[in-house]
Amino acid sequence: MDRKIKPTKQQLFNEEQKKLLKNRKVVQLNKFIKGDVSAFSVNDLKIFKLIISKVDSKESLFKDFYEITTDEIKALNINEKHLYSETRKTLKRLANIYITFDDGDSFREVGLIRNDFKFEKYTKKVLINFNRDMDEYLINLKKNFFMYDLIDIVNFKFKHTIKFYEYIKSQSLNVIKLKIETIKGILDLKNKYSRYTNFRTDVLEIILEEINESSNTLYISYTEERVGPKVEYIIFHVKRIKSDLFLKDNKSKYSYLIGKECEYLNKFYILEKVNTDKNIIILKELLANNFTNIVKDNEDGIKETLKELFKDEFIESSSLDGEQDEVQRLLKVKDFRKFREQVIKQYRGKQLGNNLPGFDKENIISIQEETGYLINSTTGVIIKKEESLIIWRYLYKNRDLVGKIQKEDLTKEYINKIFFINKKNEFGDNEIFKYMVTDIKEEKDDSGEIKYRLHIQNLNDPLQEIEKSKSLLSIEQLKIYIEENSKLDK
Repeated sequence: MDRKIKPTKQQLFNEEQKKLLKNRKVVQLNKFIKGDVSAFSVNDLKIFKLIISKVDSKESLFKDFYEITTDEIKALNINEKHLYSETRKTLKRLANIYITFDDGDSFREVGLIRNDFKFEKYTKKVLINFNRDMDEYLINLKKNFFMYDLIDIVNFKFKHTIKFYEYIKSQSLNVIKLKIETIKGILDLKNKYSRYTNFRTDVLEIILEEINESSNTLYISYTEERVGPKVEYIIFHVKRIKSDLFLKDNKSKYSYLIGKECEYLNKFYILEKVNTDKNIIILKELLANNFTNIVKDNEDGIKETLKELFKDEFIESSSLDGEQDEVQRLLKVKDFRKFREQVIKQYRGKQLGNNLPGFDKENIISIQEETGYLINSTTGVIIKKEESLIIWRYLYKNRDLVGKIQKEDLTKEYINKIFFINKKNEFGDNEIFKYMVTDIKEEKDDSGEIKYRLHIQNLNDPLQEIEKSKSLLSIEQLKIYIEENSKLDK
């Protein structure tokens, strides 16, 4: 009898998060993203966006109060031990700090919420009232506004990610070219990060990695444009994913594979679309804007191709019949993203492996303690995103190699080597004895240095027990000893 697999805490949290935030949408005027929110933390911004998601942008007046709950606040992935007190602090900041807008000829300061929010006793409810300054940005919106699903940002850990995500959402272009200083202005980082390399590694790449990993609707890559020797522009290539698999019902039985990564003809792709009417699989090349169509004769061909492309994720249609519980579905799908998150959590600050794609065997790859990025411990250089992705895909397919350092066996060539020892026989006469190396074991000497002990078999008397060398040898001494004594073999 099959036993049901118990869902993990994280899977239960994800399910509850989806349930609580399923219909929450943030709608705001495009201009609102220009406000300086540098005074707020990422948790402040998440709670504020939750409050905004309660507003009907078509209304002409704000309601007296908008209600949020502590359960919804927890669903924002805010891991606070003292959620009540932390929420109060956030609301006080939101009520007492104004957002500054630079209108060119003037500055405008706008209040967000009023300082009369209420925590209702014996309930999980918090009642909040908007400042009237906010009406032009949130209600009676008819043009120049944008919207997004709140659940798309709740797993961001970096406040600049939220700001940049909203900027991209406010744009309709799929290719956006921006000056470095313009990007800093969007992120409230003017006059900071004078060195572009620091800005790229400490801000830009973190933002894009968070969006690409946590958002269900955006995938962004970038290229650099130089003016002379200096990078002056960033060109962002935006893939907008229309279907939110967590929020919208999708009748396609292969919808759970949309957006997942696969390898096809030695390149990495994400699954863009499956058209079962025309029997076409559409793949988009990872980190590029190239598309590949796979056309099959019938739906059976579609099924077999998807099964081959997504060996670990593919689920037989029979197991998807009916209204399948999302937690149970996730348990059956070996998700690449979850694999990477778990490995980063377990090996943060530790060695991850060596002999990995693109690197020599002696290069040990570790996970940096502060950022969770892959780093070449041998050189101290953070590995670029494209190279990291190749390593993660390799480890995903070779899970047994995670955390293992593959040492080069310097002694392998000497195993089964024949050599000769000149020593006295039982009669006291010198005699040459023929030996074979059966094994070489590592041992530490008194100083803690790694050396080697020979295990040898007397071939003149094979019934004798295996002998061990009395002395420990360095690899150089071992090499000289065996090679010189092998010369006696005529």
